[in-house]
Amino acid sequence: MRRPHPRLSPEARRVLTDLRRDGVAATSLATLTGGTELLEEVLSRTDDLIADQSADIVRRRRLVAGEPTGWAGPLHDPHEVELLGPHPPVDPEDPYALFLRHPDVVGVAAAYCRRGVRIWDMNGLLTLAAPPTRTGDWARSAHGPAVEVHLHLAGVDAGVGPLSYVRTSHRRRRAVRRLERSGRRIADADVERAFGPAATATLDGAAGTVVFVDPRGLHRRPRPTARDRLLLRGRYGTRDARGHAVLLPAEEVPRSALADFALA
Repeated sequence: MRRPHPRLSPEARRVLTDLRRDGVAATSLATLTGGTELLEEVLSRTDDLIADQSADIVRRRRLVAGEPTGWAGPLHDPHEVELLGPHPPVDPEDPYALFLRHPDVVGVAAAYCRRGVRIWDMNGLLTLAAPPTRTGDWARSAHGPAVEVHLHLAGVDAGVGPLSYVRTSHRRRRAVRRLERSGRRIADADVERAFGPAATATLDGAAGTVVFVDPRGLHRRPRPTARDRLLLRGRYGTRDARGHAVLLPAEEVPRSALADFALA
């Protein structure tokens, strides 16, 4: 991943154009890669990870429902299960890694950042459905050039808490800062006044939908209420970026084989 990929497919170029213009872009993995094999491998890997954590998932469901669990120790968010854990082990041949290393996936990220990138995070996220609460706040990341990619591992609709994004807010930073300086929660009406009534995009879609996001734009994702949400999330940053690395080499994988990853 030393330089932006020179031969992006036509679909990857379309996605890149949308991402640069809006700060968010969506496609399907089959359209982007020209087939369904990679998605099938990722879904199979996800099934195995969920089976491995089935007991933990059951305990979390009981905790979210307010039932006694006998849970001991701290828990950051009982609703969200990191299928690869807080320090994901990296094997370059793992289906999750193969997805993030696919030339037309990483190629979009590298071309968007206009320089070489590394993978800074990679995880499967199972978010458990719960009764409705207040809609999440609009927020953004203030960090440097980065791209997140979200692969829907199950269908996402209004009851599953789809990502919403304020188009063009990734490059209209002065307008975003004015909203932030108000010192109060950014409301939908504030977003509409600053960016227009049609600026908000909601990124739902079937399993296999791929969403690229510049996290510097305003975005939010409410918790699911009707069904669990299941995503693969990856984050790319430039090779010279500084940050808190969480990835670790998988067992028997040498660090020298993981140059495309930012390792802890």
